[in-house]
Amino acid sequence: MYEVEKIGNLVLITLEGDVSEEEIASIKDQLKKVAEVPNDDVVVSFNLTKLKKSTSFEIENRKNELLKFCHLSGLRVYSYRFE
Repeated sequence: MYEVEKIGNLVLITLEGDVSEEEIASIKDQLKKVAEVPNDDVVVSFNLTKLKKSTSFEIENRKNELLKFCHLSGLRVYSYRFE
């Protein structure tokens, strides 16, 4: 599950549990629009408490993919992680 909210110049992305590749692609599409606006910052909140250990590697890769996308798009990212 994920949620993307824009509050002023701040974009909050909340990821909880297993986030699929399709959901990551959808988040990237939303962030492309954000990247067009100067001075926007992104806060990414990861809640991994409900994850199974067997899927944690895949989720970690998707999370890193999203963070790399933000970096390459010029978005400053503040990341929070709950385990």
